[in-house]
Amino acid sequence: MLKRFMYLDTGALSDYVSALEDGVRQSLERGGEAERTTFTDTPQAQFERMLSLAKSEPELAGWIAPKSDHEFKSVKIGSLIEVDCEIYVPDTVKALAPQGGLLDAMDQFEAFLPALSMFGSEQLDDLPSREQRDAVRLVANSLGGKQIVVGEMDQSEWRLAGQLDASYIKADLEGQARLVGKVSSVWNSGQWKPLLALPGSTLIPREQRRKMERTKPSADQVGNYLEGPAAMLDVLAIYR
Repeated sequence: MLKRFMYLDTGALSDYVSALEDGVRQSLERGGEAERTTFTDTPQAQFERMLSLAKSEPELAGWIAPKSDHEFKSVKIGSLIEVDCEIYVPDTVKALAPQGGLLDAMDQFEAFLPALSMFGSEQLDDLPSREQRDAVRLVANSLGGKQIVVGEMDQSEWRLAGQLDASYIKADLEGQARLVGKVSSVWNSGQWKPLLALPGSTLIPREQRRKMERTKPSADQVGNYLEGPAAMLDVLAIYR
């Protein structure tokens, strides 16, 4: 079946193919002495070979294609997995992305602040404060132009998430698709992890972070967290 890639990390793909094939193929020649045809080794061709090699040597590649809660129990850090799921980009992440328009709207808002203050300071009480606006910018800048995609399945309560490099995105990340990636983190039911790594969060002591992960976020923050059982991926490809 022909694949339409919505996302393909060609840098990581080259690394995987090189490891499985003991090097990266630059081109391929076919034909006899009279006529030869040279084929360029495209990322799409590399992905097809990687997929075939991973499936033929699942232990070497750590390959697994879980479809149920029982099969997900064998997923661990380092597993290379392929899953059919419903994907989406969380609304908060969309808004904070450069193309989301939130930062532009904040810039326009601040440009109008002097005019708004003419109507009295009480008119500004319900508007975002300087500290709140700076916090939003700090989180947006920490993303560095990256996006986050979440995958959910009807046949399993597991959910998947991964950070994407915007330069490899080829289409809108919405709807049913196949997600391929290497597992970087796994957490169990009853644990919550933020989709956005807040600036300075790594400075919080580990025990305090674990306590925070066991506390269900408030109703207005649930959409910014991923509840376990779940796995974070280094996403390689998303396609249909």
